Amino acid sequence: MTATEPKTLVFVYDREETQQTDRLDARVAICRAYAAEMNWDVAGQWVDRGDAATSERRPFWIGMVVAMRQEGQGRRIVCLVAGWDRIAYDLEHRARLRQLVSDVDGTCVAVEDGAAPPSPPSSRDAALRRIRASGVQVRPGTTLIRHEGKTA
Repeated sequence: MTATEPKTLVFVYDREETQQTDRLDARVAICRAYAAEMNWDVAGQWVDRGDAATSERRPFWIGMVVAMRQEGQGRRIVCLVAGWDRIAYDLEHRARLRQLVSDVDGTCVAVEDGAAPPSPPSSRDAALRRIRASGVQVRPGTTLIRHEGKTA
């Protein structure tokens, strides 16, 4: 990003059908931390609760889309969610809601997609695990490997 390019503007969204706020707060915090890590500006957060969290009509989602249209002029705008299921479990419903964001030139991003996958184990680590799995540990750090007596 150059100095003349405006920062990405993020709109954090979540939904919670229950009265519990612990998980909701944790997911929003994850989104805010991810936005900070990406050096994105957070415009705010929108949360649909109760019946609105599962219905076809999402008042806070609609409000977020309106805010995206108004505030995102000239900037890249992103609806940031912790995981795709935070938009909707049903794939068709999720697609319709995401289309509303696309209609205002926004993009939906899930933190779960941005997290780096664990690095694959080195070949040495994999070989040691195979050896340990095929042998018997006789004491810490020592594994007895059975030899079948076959020669090539």
